[in-house]
Amino acid sequence: MPLFGTLSTMPLTDLLQWLASARLTGTLQVERNKVSKSIVFQDGQVIGCSSDDPPERLGQFLIARGKITEEQLCHALTIQESSGRHLGTTIVEMGALSPDELSSHLEAKAEETIFSLFGWDDAVFRFQQDTRDEANVFPISLRVEDVLLRGLKRYDEIQRIREVLYDSRLVLRRTAKAPPQALTDRAMARTLFEAIDGDRTVAEILLHVHGSEYVVTKFLFELYQNGFVELVGVKKIEPISLPEVKQTPEIDPAPAPAPATTVGGEEIPDFSDLAQPDIAAAPPVPEIEHRTVEKTAAAPPPPTEPVPARQTTTVAANPPAPALEPVTAAAPAANATAEVHSDVEITTEVEPADSSEAYQLAHRLERARLKIREGELESALDILDTLYKEHPGDESLRRLTAEAEAAFVDKAYRYFLPPNKILRLTRPVESLATEGISPTEFFLLSRVDGTWDVKSIVQIAPLRETDTLRTLKRMREAGVIELIDSRDS
Repeated sequence: MPLFGTLSTMPLTDLLQWLASARLTGTLQVERNKVSKSIVFQDGQVIGCSSDDPPERLGQFLIARGKITEEQLCHALTIQESSGRHLGTTIVEMGALSPDELSSHLEAKAEETIFSLFGWDDAVFRFQQDTRDEANVFPISLRVEDVLLRGLKRYDEIQRIREVLYDSRLVLRRTAKAPPQALTDRAMARTLFEAIDGDRTVAEILLHVHGSEYVVTKFLFELYQNGFVELVGVKKIEPISLPEVKQTPEIDPAPAPAPATTVGGEEIPDFSDLAQPDIAAAPPVPEIEHRTVEKTAAAPPPPTEPVPARQTTTVAANPPAPALEPVTAAAPAANATAEVHSDVEITTEVEPADSSEAYQLAHRLERARLKIREGELESALDILDTLYKEHPGDESLRRLTAEAEAAFVDKAYRYFLPPNKILRLTRPVESLATEGISPTEFFLLSRVDGTWDVKSIVQIAPLRETDTLRTLKRMREAGVIELIDSRDS
């Protein structure tokens, strides 16, 4: 029987020590914010790990280290799609890495996956004994004692970093102090340093360099400690506004299902040898003025289907089971059964009579299922996103979320964002007020240049596929980007 829990009630250190002392064999899965990481144990020793966190996937990891470019990753993924070979093998065959270099990076990536868990205080875990799904697991050999030693050191570092970089919306800028030559000589360090421009937030820098949170924020923290950067302020974030009634125009569906997308994530040079004077936690800093992207003119609403002349629906005030359907109703009186007649269908939500947590969860899951059946996939995802924050360990919720996301991805590729369509800005980037948009929007807009197609942008983005497509769809609805057939259109 699987063991379930949360790291807030059973810390990771205690969990690992228990698995080691009991000499258990099985797979420990840890999940947070829809990101899942797994550690495989054999007789209490760590023998493998895997992660679906975008920055920790191989392609993103190598981009962050400066070993391949975004263009090379797209090319490698295209080859892998037709050959079926491991992405690392494809990258070696392209000449970007030697076999020994690939092995070294894979090992570093695996260790990063394990040690990153020490910053996950709010995650849920499940341990399945005698289960070893090794299909996507990179083999590794680590003693739990070594994992604990290095992991606890990282945990202490994370707490110090968060005292200064307390908000992902913080903006940093370079000071007049010249960095050491060792910094600018290393590809990843140079890329990170150049990404600090006095406008990008910490979250935007993370996406720009395809890096993991710990590696990037540790580097930024050390730069701050040594006086190479300073804090500017906290930038307000307001996602791109949408026209009130504009719908995403559909196009003819693609003749075949969208190809599976594989994306990939990194590490960073160690600057612990630099002088690190003791400093107090960074004081609060002012908010940065911002602007939002202009709203486009609202398009007229699409024509509606004719409705039946009359409908009759019976609504029970106290339903006996959590499976509730939206009903056509006009606010019946409490504790009564109302027969409602209407010429126009209005969907109202019936509140469950049972206030227990289990009943409430079942009720809201049923609402999401209904939205999925009706094709309102984004509405379903909104409901599920909220539930995920409240019930991250619920298995039914996980399965339904996976179902809704898969359906949305398929629909998006077929009708809204065909993989081979080129994305282009609708007006010059200089005319876009981008200071207040979200980090995800900022990153994707920076890749929309009239040369990248939808498929390529999804592949190189250090984001979950669903999140990338939802953001692109929203920006298309806002009239910020458009689809064209070719780069010459």
